[in-house]
Amino acid sequence: MRPTLLTLALSFLDTASIVHAVSLFHPFILMPFLIKKMLPALILLIGLSACATVKRFTPDLTKLPVPSFSTLKKVTSNLPGMPDHDKATEDDPQMPFNARGTLGYGHTLRLHVYEGTRSTKRVYNGVAMINSKGIIDFGGEIGSAQIGGATLPRAVEAIAATFRIGLRLTRPVTVHIVSVEDVPVVYINGDVIKDEFIPAWKDMTIKQAVTVAGGRKLDSPNHGVYVIREGNRRYYSNLDAANKDEPEPGDIIFLSPDI
Repeated sequence: MRPTLLTLALSFLDTASIVHAVSLFHPFILMPFLIKKMLPALILLIGLSACATVKRFTPDLTKLPVPSFSTLKKVTSNLPGMPDHDKATEDDPQMPFNARGTLGYGHTLRLHVYEGTRSTKRVYNGVAMINSKGIIDFGGEIGSAQIGGATLPRAVEAIAATFRIGLRLTRPVTVHIVSVEDVPVVYINGDVIKDEFIPAWKDMTIKQAVTVAGGRKLDSPNHGVYVIREGNRRYYSNLDAANKDEPEPGDIIFLSPDI
């Protein structure tokens, strides 16, 4: 189509002049020009409005209360002969550690192992490193356990079985993982959604530890709590009662499956 005199003239005018000029001819000629010129502004306005709506109804996650792990508890349960740091040998590497992750080469565990639930007997305390094959070796008659690639809860089961078989123990075996790579930990298990190890931070309460670990199983009617320290169990009727006792690195917080 050949350009008309009107369209040639309009090409030299700014937007305001175009609107004024075209409106003199016919409103149907004006409409396409308005849409073409105003559409980008309308899209931008709608986008900004949507962003404001989303921001208004989206919670600020930075304001949600979360425990601070900046100050970890100090390991105060060092037994005679135990090193100050989690190093099994001079060439033991310092490895990153996540309490909810899996274990691997170079991870060094500080642990105490006890036999029995009454009149407990300590059968091991020491620091041991996982080698390049994923094996942790306790030496002598105890033997070794394959725990590379396992989570800490699964590693505890394997270590307990190693001690039970190696030392021919007939009473229950309790494994306390005090720290891994100098990160002090506590263990929450029993009537829980998932067995969990978490870092032990300063001024932590038992109730906080259970909450961070995920809490009891959904709709569980149970309340009883055992705090197991150095093989010895202490019973509390509920979490509020247990809250007066501050957990120590290596503690096991067992949520009883009984009412």
